[in-house]
Amino acid sequence: MRSRRKTLALTIDGQGRLVARAPLKMKEATIRDFIGEKASWIAEKQGQIAEDRKRHKPLSLADGKKALFLGQPYTIRRGGVMSIVLAGEVIRVPENETLTGFTNWLRIQAAAVIRRRVDHHAELMGLNYTSVRISEARQRWGSCGAKNTLNFAWHLVMCPPWVIDYVVVHELAHTVHRNHGPQFWALVAAVLPEHKEARRWLKINRYLLGYGAIGQDC
Repeated sequence: MRSRRKTLALTIDGQGRLVARAPLKMKEATIRDFIGEKASWIAEKQGQIAEDRKRHKPLSLADGKKALFLGQPYTIRRGGVMSIVLAGEVIRVPENETLTGFTNWLRIQAAAVIRRRVDHHAELMGLNYTSVRISEARQRWGSCGAKNTLNFAWHLVMCPPWVIDYVVVHELAHTVHRNHGPQFWALVAAVLPEHKEARRWLKINRYLLGYGAIGQDC
């Protein structure tokens, strides 16, 4: 794929396919050489994708199936309720509930949880943001726009609260540091000393995003 971008980037998509994104005038030989240089990285990431696909179990509303909510596995129980209800270690759903409806419910819960954590940490860090948007992103857990607009994948609601906090703090830190330099990580660590553990959790469980892509730039 060619565009007006300035750099060459390799991405492994959710199916394990290699996608090269290159500047319009970059020579084919340059692209092939870069792919050759990254052969071991490509093989490693394609292997990770293959393992993720083995582990990933599509969300199901069949009675007795499991669904993650705030990092905890809940058992789906159908019928006996008019709307979705959390009860102990069970999520009760109406008999006629659809997967789309359940996903919308998760998105609503995500919006409430994430906005509450953003407000908490923004005040704690003394930072300002413009808005919070809950998205359908499948390649990243969160992002910070040029005007300090914060975007978060609704899939975060399946993560433990301490992991959600890490993503929130990460994006808030980008309102003052637009890169991942030492000052950025120092700010994150000052708020969440366990941020490395959260990053590891997200890496291991990245399949929750729906097989998000893994990239390599040059």
